[in-house]
Amino acid sequence: MPEIHVDSLVKQFGDQRALSDVSFHVAEGELFTLLGPSGCGKSTTLMSIAGFQSPEEGRIAVGGDVFFDASRRVSIPAERRNLGIVFQSYAVWPHMTVFQNLAFPLKVRKRKRAGIRERVHEVLDLVEMGDYGDRYPHQLSGGQQQRVALARALVYSPSVLLLDEPFSNLDAKLRERARAWVKELQSRLGLTTIFVTHDQDEALSMSDRVAVMSSGEVQQIGTPEEIYRRPSNRFVAGFVGRVNLLSGTVAAAERGRVALELPDGRKLWVDAEHTATPNARLTLAVRPEALRVEPADASTLNGSNTIEARVESVAFLGDHYQYELRAGGLVLTAQTARPVATDHVMVHIPADACAIVE
Repeated sequence: MPEIHVDSLVKQFGDQRALSDVSFHVAEGELFTLLGPSGCGKSTTLMSIAGFQSPEEGRIAVGGDVFFDASRRVSIPAERRNLGIVFQSYAVWPHMTVFQNLAFPLKVRKRKRAGIRERVHEVLDLVEMGDYGDRYPHQLSGGQQQRVALARALVYSPSVLLLDEPFSNLDAKLRERARAWVKELQSRLGLTTIFVTHDQDEALSMSDRVAVMSSGEVQQIGTPEEIYRRPSNRFVAGFVGRVNLLSGTVAAAERGRVALELPDGRKLWVDAEHTATPNARLTLAVRPEALRVEPADASTLNGSNTIEARVESVAFLGDHYQYELRAGGLVLTAQTARPVATDHVMVHIPADACAIVE
C-alpha cells in the first residue's frame, strides 16, 4: 500500500480559513488519525485528499501519484483517485441489496460479471457478512450497515482507505467492538488508512500515530502515548483526556530538572529536557492517574512534590475513583484504583509525570 504526503494545505471558505499550512506524512500500511473538535479542519483535510474539496494552496501525493498541486494546477478528479471512503452516514443505497451495493462500484469499473460475483463474496466474507448478501439496508443493524459501507469501500481494492467518523452512529458498546474489529482488519490487510474522529478513546486505541488539530492547524503529531504523556501545548493537553494544568515561574533549574514556584509559594520539581530560564512562566500538564493520593497520616509519602489537600468531592466511575481536591488555591483532579477513606489527604506529584506545555 502507498504512503501519503500532504504538504502545506490551505483552504478558505469565504472569510474563514478552514486549513492553514496543514502538513503530514502517512507511512505505508499506517493507520493515521486526524483528531480534533468539530470545525477544526479534520474532515476538510480528508475531503481534500479524497478530491471532494479543492484547497487554494498545497500538494497531495499518494505513492508516486500527485493528486493535487496548486502551484502546478494539478487536480485529479475524485473518481480517478482510487480511494476507499467510508462516511459518517455510511451512505449505503437503500434500494439495493447488500450484494448490489458492493457490486455497483465494480460495474462502474466495467468488471466482468463472474469476477464481480467472486469479488463481492470474497469481501463479504472478509467483513463477516457472507450470509447477508440478499438483505436490504433497512433489514440490517447499524453495525452491520457500517460493515457493508466498509466492504463497499474495499471491494475495488483501493490504494488508500479514508474513514470519516465511521462509528459515530453506533452505541457505546458496539462502537468499542467496531473499532477493535476495524483496526484488526486494517492491520491484517496492511491498508494505509487515514481516520477522522473527535473521540479521544478511538484515536488512542486505534492509531499508529495521531495528528491533533485545532482551528485549521496541526497542533502536534505523535504516537498515542506521546500525545497523551507529552502534549506539546495546553490545547493538546486539555483535549486529549483529563489533565491538571499548573502554572508558575521557574525558581531554580539544573541539568534535567526545573523547580516551578506556584502562585501560593509551593515549589514543584519536574523533569525537563531543556534548562529553563529563571523567572520564566511555565505551565505543567499532569494527568489525574499520575497523582498518588494517600491519607494525610500516611508515612509512605514525604519529601518534595508532596502536598496536603482536602477532598472536595469523589465519584465512583467503575474501574476507578475520581477525586476533586483542594490545597489552598490549588485545585487538582486525581484518579485512584481504590478509595481513600478520609477527607484530608497527601498528594504526591511525580517529577517524571509532569509535561511542560506552551
